[in-house]
Amino acid sequence: MNKVYDKPIIIQKVDEETEKWKSIYTLHADINKAKKGDEYLSAGAIQSKQVLTFEVRYFKAIEDISLNTQLYRILYNGHIYDISDYDDYKFKHKSVRLLGVSQ
Repeated sequence: MNKVYDKPIIIQKVDEETEKWKSIYTLHADINKAKKGDEYLSAGAIQSKQVLTFEVRYFKAIEDISLNTQLYRILYNGHIYDISDYDDYKFKHKSVRLLGVSQ
């Protein structure tokens, strides 16, 4: 079964000097729910985070994310997702799966 990369996402990178986010890639992704959202206690209230996998076609420059996930984030559907994992399956350079956790 072929993947359908039909959901527009924007990958942003933080400028370490100014601490401002800048959009660097506009891509299309195959998006899926990664697992049941984690619930946690914060200031006495239960909150939940959405965890999604964003699968995109591989391109050379996306490798930069693999060693510096904390410098990047994903904008999707008006929400911000921190990138917590990068997976280039068996280093085949076909597609990259990014694990995004909502803020």
